[in-house]
Amino acid sequence: MVSAHLPSNIVPCRPLHLVALAEYMRECEQRQFLAVLGGQRFNADTVAHALVNSWATSAPYAVTVLHADGVTPAAAGGFEPIGQGIWQSWMVGTENGWDEQWRAMTKASRWLIEQLFAQGARRIQVNALADRTKAIEWFERSLGLVPDGVWHGHGANGEDIAHFSRMRGA
Repeated sequence: MVSAHLPSNIVPCRPLHLVALAEYMRECEQRQFLAVLGGQRFNADTVAHALVNSWATSAPYAVTVLHADGVTPAAAGGFEPIGQGIWQSWMVGTENGWDEQWRAMTKASRWLIEQLFAQGARRIQVNALADRTKAIEWFERSLGLVPDGVWHGHGANGEDIAHFSRMRGA
């Protein structure tokens, strides 16, 4: 499903990409996975399993952005259906992957959102730990998402989770 008008370093996501990214994911994303999955200590195998499960329900709406070498995954993300016309985002990346390829991930994310709306999605949603200010800024400025509020103490360990969405036609 990856479009010819996207950069060549954006490819369909594969489980092997997610296993590699789980091993080297950013600390802020590790904290977020712990808030969602529970636990006190990050385990790359547990996260890889959760990511592969998300990927399985996301395809073909999941992509991987490769590093400049054209081989190594820098970041991956997608959208999985969670209700009638509602799609939830997931993303993972390495520190240097996001630093190097954030523009490509932005382009890929925007493209995926437009594909979903064209296929009948009515709502795209994303959440993040409320203290992930850079991620929140990216959601709003780069992806056009609007704040839906903060669920205080909603994380598995009492973390505050900020929610964002975009409606078809907005």
